[in-house]
Amino acid sequence: MRSIKISVSPIVFSTLLLLNAAGCSRYEVIPSHLANHINREASYEQIKASPDKYHGQLIVWGGEVLKATRDTNRTVVEILQLPLNNDLTPLDSRTASQGHFLAYDNRGEIIDPAILPKGTRVTVVGEVKGVEKTTVDQATDEYPMLAIRDMTVWDRRTPPSSYYYGYGYYGYRPYTFYEGQRVPGSGL
Repeated sequence: MRSIKISVSPIVFSTLLLLNAAGCSRYEVIPSHLANHINREASYEQIKASPDKYHGQLIVWGGEVLKATRDTNRTVVEILQLPLNNDLTPLDSRTASQGHFLAYDNRGEIIDPAILPKGTRVTVVGEVKGVEKTTVDQATDEYPMLAIRDMTVWDRRTPPSSYYYGYGYYGYRPYTFYEGQRVPGSGL
């Protein structure tokens, strides 16, 4: 009987190369043309306390949509601010929120607020425009206001049971994965 020798090295090498390439292609939340213009140091509290100091600066905030409405000139999205993880996806802990913020689109990219139902997770690259007084449940508060320059809507995905955590994987997501989708036209 004749034996056939199969070299395992090319198969292993090809598999590792394929997994590495798949791990390196990741969704970029901040478009490359905006990345160098982001103020990564300004916190929610700082901007709320001194909006004029940060007026016109680009920041990245995320959270959970509370409400989206459209009027004649723009779509306004009220968002419960949530901390972002290393992948810039909002964390699940609502108790870690520092408050609400408003993000508006006056370019006509978000024509139908129904694409942002209550509970949708988003990451917004926005230009600080000040604060706006808003009444919620008979209480008036000032919310930081951002003009949307780019926005990612996150779809919650359950990880497969045998997900590969090898080389090229960025960040740690213990139970839930998020798959991002850029709002069409944003980021122009």
